[in-house]
Formats: sequence, structure tokens, C-alpha cells
Amino acid sequence: MKKLTLQKIRKSILENYLPNDWHKLRKDENEIVFTLSGFFALEIDCFYNEDRDEFYHSDHDIDLFAYDEYRDKYIRQDDSVFAYSSTHNQVITHVDITEDIEGLVCISEELENISTVQQVHNGEYYRAENTRYVESEGEYYHFEDVYFWDSDDEYHLEPEPVEDKNTLWGYSCGPQEKYFVNEDDTGSQKFGWGIEIEKSEFPSFDFNKTELYDRTGAVIERDGSVSNGFELKTPVYNLFSPKTDEKLAELEKFCNIQGTQNAGGHIGFSMEGKTDIELLNLCRGFLPLIYAMYRKRVSNSYCQAKKIPSLLRDREKMQSIRLRDSYIEFRIFSAVKSFYTIQFRLQLFRIIANNLGASFSKVLNMATTSGTELNTLLTLKVYNSEDKMSVLINNTLEMQKAFGTYSKPLSEKSLLKIQERIKKQFRDKGK
Repeated sequence: MKKLTLQKIRKSILENYLPNDWHKLRKDENEIVFTLSGFFALEIDCFYNEDRDEFYHSDHDIDLFAYDEYRDKYIRQDDSVFAYSSTHNQVITHVDITEDIEGLVCISEELENISTVQQVHNGEYYRAENTRYVESEGEYYHFEDVYFWDSDDEYHLEPEPVEDKNTLWGYSCGPQEKYFVNEDDTGSQKFGWGIEIEKSEFPSFDFNKTELYDRTGAVIERDGSVSNGFELKTPVYNLFSPKTDEKLAELEKFCNIQGTQNAGGHIGFSMEGKTDIELLNLCRGFLPLIYAMYRKRVSNSYCQAKKIPSLLRDREKMQSIRLRDSYIEFRIFSAVKSFYTIQFRLQLFRIIANNLGASFSKVLNMATTSGTELNTLLTLKVYNSEDKMSVLINNTLEMQKAFGTYSKPLSEKSLLKIQERIKKQFRDKGK
């Protein structure tokens, strides 16, 4: 241990690492320890990291240590990571005993028992959703190494020797949608964004599913909910990349097909360095507005709206927002009616990403203040009249009461100001 000095003891007392009567509480010299933060403290007030042979004060060093739930010991915060165990629960543990499986951090010794990862033919592990079973080989392979054959509904190591013009892949049997998040550098944080485009009518124009995938990264396949149509799953785009707009433009004719009966428009959203739970909490201020936009769907059995605690607790597939480990799936969004629907939703999520953590009141102000990005988007085409905008805001307030955060209700004065802003905006537009 570092040598006790009067000066260091006084500084430790001043910083509340040592009590004033420490010498009375101390039985022998071994009960005084030197903490990682550079102060002396009573051993009884500290946690010990046996891996590094160092102490942390239980009250004043909370930013320096973490509790390793898997190994039942204390470790440095810098060494800690959230990792999946065999129970599919995330626990805090030491990074040295984990392995990153395509973005899923897992405890190394439990890989074979973790349901979300799968070992393939060569002994490597991948996300289970990214593996396919090849019947003829009796083993799993990464999806990029196999081909689905429509003729026998199975995967093979060689492509099927057939023409695929105007044909669809089977449901969840095609190649994995491409991942374009790292396509461009967008700064300190990268956001992933993708959308499902379902149509109840088949394209009237020619297309080739393989060429479509190679060119755009999108997968077009059969889906039971639109049996006479198709589901087109876009790649995971880099939300802020200009190339995203270019690739979406290539899908415009699929977006403009009229049939939308029984169709949906689910959106996937992810943020580099954030778990699904963390990202959902950062988006919570926008949820009442999103629910209000799709108010008719909040009680739909396929996308039932819930408060955040219920979303986290239930983790059901058929709820408004589904937690998917590395991303969150917004199922509340309705079918894509036209290419403008895609453009609107892309811009909406760009605004959300630029305002993560915004409170409900801030979102409400952005939505009703002329000149803000959110207000401009809302009033450009979709809510382009005073009546439409007023209904949206009233529904948003209703959704806040039903599903929002536990914030103080807006005062009558604040509500009146909001109504006046809406009236003024459309009055000015009419001049």
C-alpha cells in the first residue's frame, strides 16, 4: 500500500474518503487502503477488485467500478460490458470473457447455449437469424454462403439453375438484407434505418429479384399477410447518408403500387453504441406524436400501443414497438402508400436522431413552431391545414395521457399558445 502521509490523510478527509475519526475506527494498518482514485479510505467502505488488486470507495468512486453479475465480483467500469448469457438475459461482466458475435456481445463459455447465436459448419458462431440450415449437408451455414431454392424450399451451397424473373423469394428464405450503415462517415454516431414495404398487389412491371438485391440490397419475398402481393425489405441504411436517398429512389415504383390491404410499414431503427432499451428511452418524447399519426392502429392486435414499462416487460412481437436486441422495430407505422410515404418517414427519423432525449414538451413545441424541421415536415403535405394540424396535436395530447411519460399535464395557458401558433401559421400561409 502507498505510504501514509499526513498531507494525504488530510486530503482524503477533505474529500470525504476518510471520516474525521478514522483513527478511532481503524484497528490496524491493514484496514486503511489506497483507492484507485488516489485517496486513502477505510477498507470497510470500499469494494475490492481482485483481478487488478485495487480498491474503489463505495460512495465516491461509483464511476470507476461495476459489479460483475456473471462472476459475482467487482471490476473496473472500463472493463465492463453488457453481455448475453444462456438465459438470454443481458448481464454486466468483464469484456475479456466475452465475444462479439456480429454485434451481439455474448459470454464466451456459454455460446453453445445462447439461443440468439448459432455455430456453423466451420465452428464459427454467428447471429442465429443470419444462419441457414443446409439439409443436404446436415449443418448450418452463414446466409451469405447459401442459396434458397424455390423448387424444394431448401437451402443449398450452389445457386438454383432457374430464371427468377418476376418471382419472389419464399418468406424469410431469401438473402439477408444488405447492411449499408458504414457506407459513409456520418460523424461520432451512426444510425441504422430500414423499412418493410408490403403491397397486396403484384407488380405489373418486370423485375428480377436477384438483380434487385444486387443493385439495391433489398429483398422481395412472399408474405402470408399479403398473399397476392409481396413484401420488400429494404437494406439497413445509413440514416444520414445521401446514398440512402439514391437507393430508395430505385425502389420508387414498388412503393407506388396501389394495393395496401392487410399491409404494414414496419421500420427498424438502431444507433451505434446503444442497446434497444437505451435507444427506446431516448425516443420516448416522440412516441405520443408517432402514436397520434397512426391513432387507428394503437389498438390493433398486430401493433398494440403500450407505455414504455409495458413494452420492456412484455417484449411481445405483436406490440407497437418491438425490442430486437441490436435495434428497435416500430410496428405502429401503417402501409407505405406511395414513395412520398418513404421520404416522409426517412426525414422523420432523421429529426428524431438529431433530437434524441427530447422531452415530450420540446417535441410538441417543435411540431407546432413554424420554421422548425419537424413542423415543416408535418405541414408540407400531410397535415397541411389548420384542421388537420389541430386534430394531430389534440390526438398527440391524448396519446401522451394514455401512453406517454409521467410528465405534468400542460396548463390551459400552454395549450392556448399552441392553438394560437397553429392558427397563426396557416393564417400567414394564406396571405
